[in-house]
Amino acid sequence: MKAYILWLLPFLVFFKPPDTSCYNCGKQDTEYLCASNTLPINSRLCIDISEVPAFVYKDYMASIAETYGRDSDEFMAAEPDYELWTTVFEGTTAEELKNKFIASDDLALMPIMGISFEQAVSFAEWRTEAMEKYLNELSKNEREAFPKKFKFRLPTENEWARIRFLIQDKRMLKQLAKIAKTNESSFKLSKSDLMNSSKHLKPVYHQSAEDIGFFNVFGNVAEMTSTKGVAMGGSWSDPNTGKVFTRSFTYEGPSTAVGIRMIFEIIE
Repeated sequence: MKAYILWLLPFLVFFKPPDTSCYNCGKQDTEYLCASNTLPINSRLCIDISEVPAFVYKDYMASIAETYGRDSDEFMAAEPDYELWTTVFEGTTAEELKNKFIASDDLALMPIMGISFEQAVSFAEWRTEAMEKYLNELSKNEREAFPKKFKFRLPTENEWARIRFLIQDKRMLKQLAKIAKTNESSFKLSKSDLMNSSKHLKPVYHQSAEDIGFFNVFGNVAEMTSTKGVAMGGSWSDPNTGKVFTRSFTYEGPSTAVGIRMIFEIIE
């Protein structure tokens, strides 16, 4: 889980939700910290600052391989559709892309795509377990700053659309830019011929939305919602040129134009 921990913890950027009543869920007595790499929507919900990068999904697969083996049904069920990836990385075979994904960092900052709704749900469950494991290793005082119960999940359409209200101050915009720059440097994005030569797909930190600071909101890959077959945002194949936060898109099965941006929900 080494790379995943890098994404979770390198800057220790944990964000405190604003002191407001929670949208559609009542008031919470205690303000807890969000997961790293998320920003608060309200006192119960936080959302990823970018599309989920491929290296985090790779760590999910590595966890499955460690438990069940790389030849297991469980591992194969988690694998993306590498054949689909060839449509955005022209001239490269599915086998070559699989090897690049698993054995190198060339695709580390690619938004994970070519996965099904069911695979995204399973990934969210693992991501919850991974954070629980990390928090359980903290001291008692450190652990108390985080919620007792939480989960990662796909956002509803309404939750995703509320990104438009999350205006950030200059300090936070600079911090988000620092996160992007540090991860791009860590994974040597400048040396990734595949990502830099793709005519369609861009890295997860490619473009920051003005004022709100979130990355790739209206393009790159659209993002699944909790409603199967419905995505938000916009993609390289169907861009949201009007920058309409409430616009939804439909999809069928795994697609190179659909990825994920997840909710961190504070339950207790």
